[in-house]
Amino acid sequence: MKHCYFAAVLPLFVLFSCSRTKQLSNNSPDAFPSEADHTWYCFNGGSIEKTAAPQDAPVQPETPWTEAVRISSASCAAGDGSTIPAAYAIVNRTGVIVFNDDKMQLYTDANLFTDRSADNIVFQNDTPLFHLYKSSFFNQTLKKGTGKDKLHPFLVQFDTSTHIVYPVISCENLGLGADSEVNDYIWDGSTFICSVKTETNTKTDFRYLSVQPEIPLLSLSPVSAKKNLLISETDKESFRSQKSPKPFGSAPDRLKRMLSVLPDDTAYYIICNTAGGHSPRLYLKQKPDDNSVPLTAQALLTGTYVCAVFRDGTTYISGALFGRHILQDGNTNAFRLPKLPAGYEYSAFTVSGTTMYAAWEESSFYKVGRSGFISVNLDKILYNSIRGR
Repeated sequence: MKHCYFAAVLPLFVLFSCSRTKQLSNNSPDAFPSEADHTWYCFNGGSIEKTAAPQDAPVQPETPWTEAVRISSASCAAGDGSTIPAAYAIVNRTGVIVFNDDKMQLYTDANLFTDRSADNIVFQNDTPLFHLYKSSFFNQTLKKGTGKDKLHPFLVQFDTSTHIVYPVISCENLGLGADSEVNDYIWDGSTFICSVKTETNTKTDFRYLSVQPEIPLLSLSPVSAKKNLLISETDKESFRSQKSPKPFGSAPDRLKRMLSVLPDDTAYYIICNTAGGHSPRLYLKQKPDDNSVPLTAQALLTGTYVCAVFRDGTTYISGALFGRHILQDGNTNAFRLPKLPAGYEYSAFTVSGTTMYAAWEESSFYKVGRSGFISVNLDKILYNSIRGR
């Protein structure tokens, strides 16, 4: 299979077909065909391996997405401007990948990850935190009645010095029993709004909690958390109002300017992460009379650039990467990640220095087969330079 990139500065109308589809384009012209611009990686047996292409990765049994080894969440630190900020990817059921420009390292933890799902990366003082839970639908230890969780964690942090994952808040700290899990949350830097799912043999209930640390979040542990958390009940409407996408008109100006190159009638849903930030913000651009399914993209907003990647690999970026000049006087640049085979899609992505890492997975409805990520040399694609110059 031939892998190619498309790169262009305004205008970008050639990226889009006239029909409403779930992809932006299927016929982008070749501009960066060199295989040296990117490298494919896959997950296999708890490790990262290079692969010639996603479809050449070792076959993996199809597994529900909450149980599959896949990148479930990714973002990057803000940094202080003196060194390249690290980027992080949460690998479900496995561990954490740390990216430093074109270098990477996977840190695994069988004790915490093996029987739990991991998701929702956020930051506090550039330290990554994320969510661990067990899916009542798909977790086999729960289904077999062997899922008694002695740790029962809710929130953990990845220590950037020791590269160890530490529990921060447990479900017990929130007053939750063994039959309850925090299935989702929002963190705004001061308060968690948590959705709690409780499932018994006869019924399933949801409740919503507001959880506010009364001491610095990173100093908490399950031993100290209970007496240092202000916990109160909230309601479904409060949670949903924060999880629902806001009109795209309220998105950050730099994101709106970058995506202003899309045709005005293109409907899209954006999950916007901020470098070193808290829970992502969600935005929807769609006309009131448009009933089509919006395209989905993830965006990353940093101090010097903004980038967005759609599921088909169409990528937009404006600004300046770390240590590089502003691209095209601040105008939008666009390129296509290599086209994936049918049944595969791109998902989360992040950037460290001048290297992009975009997750891919083989998906069928709610199940995932092969999965991995692609590393992309943005120096060559955007600045037409050789790394190290």
